[in-house]
Amino acid sequence: MMGLSQTRYSLSSKLLPMQPQTGELPEPVRFETKTKPPKTFTLYEEYSQRDIFATIKTRRLEYEKATRERRKELEDEVEVEVKNFRSWLVESKKLEPSTAHYDAIALKSLLLGLPTGVQVAQLFNTVLDNL
Repeated sequence: MMGLSQTRYSLSSKLLPMQPQTGELPEPVRFETKTKPPKTFTLYEEYSQRDIFATIKTRRLEYEKATRERRKELEDEVEVEVKNFRSWLVESKKLEPSTAHYDAIALKSLLLGLPTGVQVAQLFNTVLDNL
């Protein structure tokens, strides 16, 4: 039986054993990133009739400058907006409730202006596309 240090792997679309190379570690895994925006962004723009990136920028600035009380209000507003967006996805786009839930949740941190929201939305988009 060969250990990991004795086997090289190539990643084209899946792992394939290659020639054993004693003492070498496997090559790092590389993932291709999509350049198009996640489907959630497009759907949100259709729903809100606003540019998603302008919305994110505006909300980020507002959230960063807000007092603790105002942040709580903004968070409550986002909860309502996410709930309404989820309902719109189910009713207008005929998405399954679970898919609509994940699409809506993917936007939550973006709508608060948090920069990690883009990565969350892209991750959810990748997961949903592969289901």
